[in-house]
Amino acid sequence: TAVVEAKVEKKKANKKITASMREREQLLKELNVDVKVSQDGGTRVAPLGVMQENAKQHVILVAGPGRAIRDALRGAQLNKVNFAMTNILVVPYETGINVAEKAAKPDGGGFGDSRPSYETQPYVAEPVGEGWEKFVKAEMDTAAEQAGDKVFEEGIALVVANDGKVLRRGVGKVPWRQMVDELEEAVTGEEKEKANPLLDFIE
Repeated sequence: TAVVEAKVEKKKANKKITASMREREQLLKELNVDVKVSQDGGTRVAPLGVMQENAKQHVILVAGPGRAIRDALRGAQLNKVNFAMTNILVVPYETGINVAEKAAKPDGGGFGDSRPSYETQPYVAEPVGEGWEKFVKAEMDTAAEQAGDKVFEEGIALVVANDGKVLRRGVGKVPWRQMVDELEEAVTGEEKEKANPLLDFIE
């Protein structure tokens, strides 16, 4: 019947989406971030995979327009004590700005850092180099297939454990406390409900 055929097609489509997500997990490891390595603002560039493997860092990637990024980073700042304990890097990727606009933004160089404090926290790592735009576009397009065009306004978040596995993807406001708890569970190996690799969190 038509209903059965539709179910089969949906299953096939979901399988395809999940396969492409798994491929992107591998790609994510190769993308570079600029990470703070000293109190005086010194940074170094490293692939995310190296940060995950060598420094055992988990990653929460937040991507979306400026307002969504600001909201997410403010929320992160309220939970920063948990980040230090759980070894989490927050990677904000702002969509909708071009290379010239990005270059014109303050970068923390020179005397005094004019950026807001939520952007300069030690756990915030800046995405740099090739590949980020393509990666984020693919993630947002996949999210939009499931949650509609609101993802381009509200932004998306990916929670990635230090073994490179994406534990959760979501749209909108990031429930930081919940994400930190899940990453802790992933590390300690405590049993938890299996997280759906598709979109399943967030107001």
